[in-house]
Parts: sequence; structure tokens; C-alpha cells
Amino acid sequence: MIDVGEKREFLVWLINNVSFQRREVIWILNYLINHEAILRNVHIVEQALETKRGLVFRDITQREEPMVFSIEGNQFSNSDQIFHEIRLHWQQPLYLECVFPNSWQNAQYLSVLEDNPALSWNDNVSEEIVMEVENYMKFQEQEAQVDLLRKQIDMALEDGDKEAFLILSDELNRLKLSLHE
Repeated sequence: MIDVGEKREFLVWLINNVSFQRREVIWILNYLINHEAILRNVHIVEQALETKRGLVFRDITQREEPMVFSIEGNQFSNSDQIFHEIRLHWQQPLYLECVFPNSWQNAQYLSVLEDNPALSWNDNVSEEIVMEVENYMKFQEQEAQVDLLRKQIDMALEDGDKEAFLILSDELNRLKLSLHE
């Protein structure tokens, strides 16, 4: 669970560093910042509209509606309606998505980002990325095998164990050949 203070710091940073098309976004963010009881139930996620109760704020660079609230799939963008929904149902979880450029390079954003309970994070991972990760892991495993064999070869040399040296050297050569195929 993310600390309320960290959420508050991020929202203050958001107000001070991101421009929004509608001033009501700032009003609602300030309301959240100033009401700790509500902020405790705020969860910063991606794909907030997929949750039972999600709110999306988009900066001025986005073409879509700058502020959208979704309650179990029903969406609206009226700021008064959004404010009253937040105020009246403050005890319920509120999933907040903040869309702004380079969000994934922003340490404050990443420090408060939580998993969306309505979506599994790996549902959105492409096959290409899965293959990349698997290939990387396989490569790292092979590199670790090479390192281990080299250490064992060094130990065989230090111990004067010619037979172990020859066996391990052959194994290392076979492994290196398989890496280049």
C-alpha cells in the first residue's frame, strides 16, 4: 500500500508541473490533496476506466476528454458530477489515472503507481516483449554457465587436476559453440 504522504506529494507535483485543459482538474486534485480520508482510498493506476470506480485526468497534449469518471462502465465528464461522486462516496476505492508525457520516466509517478485490480499487468504485454524477456533470461543463464565453467577451470588449474581441466574445457567449448548457432 502506498503512503498517503507519497500520494499527496505526487499530486502536488502533478499540479505544479502538468498543464490541464480544464481548471476543474486542479480543483479536484486539490480536494483530494486536502482530504486525507479520501486520499487513503485513492489508488493511482493505469487503465482506471476499467475499474469499478475510475477517474482519468489527461494533460493538454492529449486529444481525448481531459477528465472522465467511470462507475461500473458508465462514463461522464461533468466536473460537478465527478466532484459529488468523490465527496459522497469517499469511503470507496477510487482508481486515478494521470496521463501525461513521459510518465514512465517520472520517478514520483512510478513510486505511487499501483497494480490495477481490474487488469492483470501481464495481459497488456505483447508476445514480442515476452519473447525478448525470455531470450534475455536465456542469454543471462548461458552467461552464468560460462562464468561458472571458467571458475571451475581456474580451480582445476590451481589444483593441478588435468582431467577436470580437459573435461571442463571441452564443456565450455561446446557451450560457446551452441551460443553462436
